Order: sequence, then C-alpha cells, then structure tokens
Amino acid sequence: MPPSFEGRADRPTGGGAPRRASTGGLAAPTDRPLADARRVPLDNITKSATPPEPVNCVTGELNPEFDPLKKWQLQAVARLALGDRHRVNVCMRHLRPDRREVDVRRSDKSGRAYYAGLMACGSVWTCPVCAPKIQAVRADEVRAAIDAWQGTVVLLTQTVPHSRQDALQPLLDRFTEALRKFKAGSPYKRASKRLGIAGSIRALETTDGLNGWHPHAHTILFLNGHSVSRKSLHGELFKLWESAAARAGFDGQLSPDAFNVQDASKVRNYITKMGTEYRWNAEHELVKAHSKRGLSHSLTPFDMLRRYLEAPDDGRLLARFADYALAFHGRRQLVWSDGLKKQLLGTEGLTDEQIAESIGEADAVLARIPLSDWTIIRKHNLQGHVLEVVNRYGASGLEHLLEAYRPPSHLCMNSG
Repeated sequence: MPPSFEGRADRPTGGGAPRRASTGGLAAPTDRPLADARRVPLDNITKSATPPEPVNCVTGELNPEFDPLKKWQLQAVARLALGDRHRVNVCMRHLRPDRREVDVRRSDKSGRAYYAGLMACGSVWTCPVCAPKIQAVRADEVRAAIDAWQGTVVLLTQTVPHSRQDALQPLLDRFTEALRKFKAGSPYKRASKRLGIAGSIRALETTDGLNGWHPHAHTILFLNGHSVSRKSLHGELFKLWESAAARAGFDGQLSPDAFNVQDASKVRNYITKMGTEYRWNAEHELVKAHSKRGLSHSLTPFDMLRRYLEAPDDGRLLARFADYALAFHGRRQLVWSDGLKKQLLGTEGLTDEQIAESIGEADAVLARIPLSDWTIIRKHNLQGHVLEVVNRYGASGLEHLLEAYRPPSHLCMNSG
C-alpha cells in the first residue's frame, strides 16, 4: 500500500510562487473502483467546454482556437482518475501554508493572468496545468541546444513489439531496460566513435491504441560533422537495438520500423496539443508528445482525459490513465547525456518543480482572493473562469462572478 498523501508543502519558496505539493504516494488504480467514475457529476467541469474544433477541409488537420479553460477541465478529470492521494489533488487548489490569500497576476510576457500563492505539483506526466509550463521551458532548452550545436542533429525513434495483452508497467520496465542496454558497453561506444555521436537527449512516452500500450523513445543525436548518412546510422545502430531488445526479453525479430532515423532539423508536422496548434519541431516531439493529440485510433494519455471530458464512459478511460500515471511515476521525461546540457547551454537549468513554482516577480497583481472566496472557487471548479474574468474585467469582474456562487446568508450579511 502506498503511503497516504499528507498534502503538505516540501519547502518554502519566495515571492508568492506556488509551492510544490508533497509527492506522497501514488494510489494504484484498484484503489478507485470504476463505479466511482459513473457517480461523479461533471456539470462544473464540462459546462463551459468549447464546441468541437474546426477541421481544415484540405489537410484534415484540426485547427482549434486556444481554449484557456481546457487545461483546468482536464486537470479536474485527472483528479477523478488518480484518486484523493495523488499530488494533482492539491495542485493550484490549496494555498501555501504561509499564505492567507491568492494573488492573480498578469504576465508581462504573455499578457495572460495566472495564480500565485498556491501549491503546484510540478508533474509533467499527469497534470494538464503544470505540464504546458514545464514543456514550454524544456522545448526552449532543446531548441537552444540544437541551435548551439555546430554539427548535425538527427531524431531517432525506438519501439518494441507489444500487444493488447501487455500490462503497461512490466512492458515499460522491459522497454527502459532495453534502452539502457542499447547504450551500455563497448559496442555502442565504438559505433558512436565511428559515426561521430557526441551526445544525446532522450524522451520517453507512450500511447494506447488497437494493439494496446505502445511505449517508445525519441532521441536527438548530436553528430560531429556532416558526412554520416541516415542509412549508415540506421544500419549500425539498428543491430545494437535488436540485440538490446532481445536481451531485455522481447522475443522475435524487430521490424525496421521499430528504429527510425530522421533529420531533426526538418521535423515539421502540424500536430495539436492541449487544444493549441503548434508548428511541431524536434524539440516538441521530445517534450510534448504525451500531451499532444494522437492520430487515428491511438490515444495519448492526455487524449484519454479529453475523451472522458467530451463523453464520460464507465471509467475505462480513467483506469487507463491511472495505469499510465502509476507506470510513469518517478521517471524522468528527458535524459541528457552526461555534460551535454552544461556544454551547450552553460547551465543544468531548473527542475520541473522549480519551473512549476516560478512566477514573474515584477508581474502586476490584478486581484487578491481571500481564503473564503477561494474555497468557493475551488468547490465549483472555477479556476479557469476566474483567470479569464480577472484578465478582462479586473477585481470588480471577479466580485460580480463570485456573487453568483456565494451562499444567500453571505449576501444578507453584506447587505446589512
């Protein structure tokens, strides 16, 4: 049994930044019966959902407008899936212990409103509120590394055989073991020397489709010079991947499709993520893949939340998301080869939690929300609405919104 979640902050932070919630334990999916999902009302989550996204009739691609409320709605669904003990339950919902009110600030950079004074979970895997903030910083870091590199960069994708009968946890364990064996030992070192591989950045992800869970890794390889062809890279490294997969317990011959090499500087596909259209580059493939929209019958983990938000089922989608959260808990999304980040960026950068906690110290405060009003906002899942109202109409707009939700006794006391 995982340890119970205690809902306390790990450490103090300055400047009114959100404080990271204790990781506590991750409840197993069996701790939350599927029947529970059928009994949970979604009125406050879905009542402001946007209509279906328009489709480009020429390309068939989704072209949605940005929906500022969607990430808050998806976070509410994630809470249903993960149970009371997961840290996402306090993320952007509970005040820091040293605060008695919540600030709403406006970012000088983006022009959008955000909260300060709340705890943040900093989970890039499971939190639709924290993940976009972390992913944006990570994508900038990867892009800066690519721009700083004087040689060639290629994008490597590695997969393994899988079926609908494979449970995610053991499948992912074997897959990550194959990734470790792929680079371990002298064969990879000799191949790297011949091919000019100087470093790498690897990202882990999974989708869920007709053939079940599909864990895979995207890796950017940094090559010295420009003379190595993708065919040569594939030929040498695919043999090592076949051997590593076999030693990790994957039987049978791998398909060549299980090992794909692309020019990372030319990865340019339009893919939608979290309701926003992106020009999808190599850096996005590494850091945003689990939250983008899947293709055809394949669902990314955040797709499961979207699908449940649009059409709640008997809890199967929530159970699959909980399986994913349990399997990926504690894993790193990005793995840089030793010394590469410091070499190209001059710093090791911030942790995910530090990014989630960060705020603009000079950003203007638009409104201050006392605990009594914040309790109302949290109860009715109004976090996204409040930001939009305050961003447009200021503190007076927030007061008008809250009047519709305050109990009658509160109104009577004020009128007296």
